[in-house]
Amino acid sequence: MIRSGLVHGYFRYNCATMTHRLVAALTIALLAPVAWPSSGDALPAPAAQADTRAEGLTLDAAVAKVEAKYDARVVRAEEKLEEGRRVYRIRLLSADGRVFDVTVDAASGQVE
Repeated sequence: MIRSGLVHGYFRYNCATMTHRLVAALTIALLAPVAWPSSGDALPAPAAQADTRAEGLTLDAAVAKVEAKYDARVVRAEEKLEEGRRVYRIRLLSADGRVFDVTVDAASGQVE
């Protein structure tokens, strides 16, 4: 019987050896980029970071604020610069099917 090409590819190891090497390589690849905190390091609070920025309100926080205030679902939200200030334009859909827009000042959180 004549065979053309490589039958088993370029690997000259048995299946168990290749499995052990693959598991070792994946373990190293997955654990290498992890920076483990030392016992004295404190982890940052993700909730505090998500709600405010140094400049004011985030887009996510503004969306949550107007959804609660108007009891409506946000359809679209975008960040704009108006007269040198950062504002969020948010389009809402009310329960009765009415679509309306509101503007939220990012620095103060005031809804206009």
